[in-house]
Amino acid sequence: MLFGDLGGLVRSLLHTPRTRKRSFAVATLGALALIGSLLVTTPAHALNDTGTGGVFVPSTGRVLDTAKGTGGFSTPMEAGKYRTIKVAGLAGLPDDGSVGAVSLNATVGSSTGAGTLFGRPDADSGRTTMLIYNGVSGEYTSNSATVAVGSDGSIQVMTETSARLILDVQGYYTANTDGTAAGGFVPVAKRIVDTRSGTGASKAVIAPGKSIDVQVTGANGVPTGASGAVVNLVAINSTDADGYLTPYATGATKPANSLHYAPSESTSIQAQVPLSASGQFTIANSSTTTNLIVDLQGYFTAAGQGGAVFTPSYGRAYDSRASGNTALAENETRSIQIAGTAGVPVMGSGISAVVLTLIVAHGGSNGYADAWADGATKPNTTAINFQTDEIQTNTITVPIGKNGKISLRNAAKATNYVVDVQGWYADPATPTISCDQPYSDGAWGVAASANPINCSASFPAASETGQTASVSVDDEPVADDPTLLSETTRTAIKFTVDAVGGEHVINADVLDSTGEPVASSSYRFVVGDWAKSSMVGLPDPSTAVALTPVLAVATEGDAASVLPEDAARVYTLSTQPDLGNPIVVSEPLRDSFTVPEGLLESGQTYYWAAQITAPTSYSGATASVNTPIWSFTTDKALQEQDPTAGEDSDASTDQGVTYTPSGVTSGAMVSRQVVYGPCTLKVPYPHTRKSGNWGTVGVKPITTCSPRAVLNYDHTTMYYTYAYLWTLAADTTNDSSHGARISQHIQTNVVVPCNGKKKTWWLGQTTSQITYGRAYYAVASSVHRHLDCGA
Repeated sequence: MLFGDLGGLVRSLLHTPRTRKRSFAVATLGALALIGSLLVTTPAHALNDTGTGGVFVPSTGRVLDTAKGTGGFSTPMEAGKYRTIKVAGLAGLPDDGSVGAVSLNATVGSSTGAGTLFGRPDADSGRTTMLIYNGVSGEYTSNSATVAVGSDGSIQVMTETSARLILDVQGYYTANTDGTAAGGFVPVAKRIVDTRSGTGASKAVIAPGKSIDVQVTGANGVPTGASGAVVNLVAINSTDADGYLTPYATGATKPANSLHYAPSESTSIQAQVPLSASGQFTIANSSTTTNLIVDLQGYFTAAGQGGAVFTPSYGRAYDSRASGNTALAENETRSIQIAGTAGVPVMGSGISAVVLTLIVAHGGSNGYADAWADGATKPNTTAINFQTDEIQTNTITVPIGKNGKISLRNAAKATNYVVDVQGWYADPATPTISCDQPYSDGAWGVAASANPINCSASFPAASETGQTASVSVDDEPVADDPTLLSETTRTAIKFTVDAVGGEHVINADVLDSTGEPVASSSYRFVVGDWAKSSMVGLPDPSTAVALTPVLAVATEGDAASVLPEDAARVYTLSTQPDLGNPIVVSEPLRDSFTVPEGLLESGQTYYWAAQITAPTSYSGATASVNTPIWSFTTDKALQEQDPTAGEDSDASTDQGVTYTPSGVTSGAMVSRQVVYGPCTLKVPYPHTRKSGNWGTVGVKPITTCSPRAVLNYDHTTMYYTYAYLWTLAADTTNDSSHGARISQHIQTNVVVPCNGKKKTWWLGQTTSQITYGRAYYAVASSVHRHLDCGA
């Protein structure tokens, strides 16, 4: 026990003896040594996060009461000993590993002395200051705190003395987020209720057993649909009796949560409260009469509305008693550095607000303190209330100024303050991408070049431990492994893009420690103008073809452009050179067209062309271009060798022939991409490779899966080349590797030599298998491509 038997000392130093019962929502202590036992000042060079960032999900329930046996313990907490408390699977918390941190209302009573309650996810992590409590018989202390949840779904808590401990859940933070879930945080500082003046509620005290409804959304800068609110409740109690408040969503069942407030003074207690569909919550009062202030500190968003994610942490950011510091003078406002200290991310990382344990380390008089973003206008809100010579704690959520600081104002005679970190809210800043001119983002039709394009991506400082940076160009990572982000400054990644024809897409991702993207940027431009390029048709007019030939069109192999991926091709086939009285006109297709059986006769000459409609800018403009008219002669003795023959080339996963080895559930074979199970297989354009001095053809099939549990993915790719007939050029063995994102698998080094084949057609076809509870199979083909190998 760090404090020893200090209860009598605390009372004799700080209080005139009282005969009435007291119930403190925040501890009333006075020995300055108590605060010194909490946490040493934390070095600023490393992040102190104890979990990953996530969004808030309201839930409620009691997970521990050592006097009632709730949580598996029916004896008081033992001094200085941690107890492991299971939280996942209880009080509305899922038990599937998706809980990153739990928001708790902690209450300590029946203690044998004064002390501090600590929480942590496991024995290997730092501890969070949850509250300070006193040792006065019959007194209870409440405070809210957020604690990271361990990998086994539990937390560990410790009191410095023997005490009864109650833990009520207010909600939880997810272990990660896709950016669309509800519960992202947005700071808002505003007083929304004051029963003394009639602000937001009737101008009247709240009697025992009565409640008030508080409207949060609408007029307070909080949009309709917000899922929850962070509020500071200030009970202004002029009676000699203690009481407690219970906040909950209006219309819901009142939970057991109890936020205790003290007699004959004002008590501040933070709460995280779910909101009803109408944007309200209810505050129920218990056994005494009190006025009430409600200060809004922020809200949690509706689904799809973004907001910052919470990362649990620990550390001491400031102590006015430390060497070189002084107590805050009466009405003094002091700027306190938070970002970049105590393991908190630096500015520029996306950090927007912090959750702090604010400790009054010796009230110089009755008073209060305000806290707000440094450099901003001070709001009409209160962070903590206290009495002369008291030590009190309250959890506060406060935005950070552009300089990484908060402002703290002392509305009392000279008072010392300590600031401990519980975590932070961050909306990870997106990376920025730039390339040499004229290859700007959104450019279309810029000229090809023999020289590569110099580009760079700049990433923000990490907002969590283990964040990395990844850059891909045209779905291909520029490095084998992601780059670890700096925790103190921006990280730059330089790379080049080959200035060859077609669209080039650069993706820059900030990845969390599991490899999932938390912030992304895209940059794209098109080299060449397809609408001004020469076109080439398949089959070769000088060769005879089968009665069901495959027709395809592309830009010339040496053209400095390619058809856009979403180009629509309408094929017209006729016996007349001017295409009059057509035999067939196809639907708009994404690639080739197989002439249906029974339309053609052997030994005849047929004429065909295609109309291509595709974008000519990113603004939505399109152009339609008619190709030259080509011809071919049929021969019934021939058989079409194109591996896509008979397949509908529309890039819809509802089209195509089902591929079902051994009757196992599968997808369908279509051009470009196919969905199978929880994954999508995409086969990009074949292309000549700069690394092979333009004398090899390459393609990198990609399987992207939504869950991370996909195992045993396998790609096998076959190359086909056209010389009078389609022939198999080469097949490859599986060589899949993880891409920049953990859910992306890329078949690498799928390369075949051109072997002198200049200005000829190429096609890649990939067979893929994945295992996700069962086996799934798919086959997909690339678009037909006319390449000038070796050029």
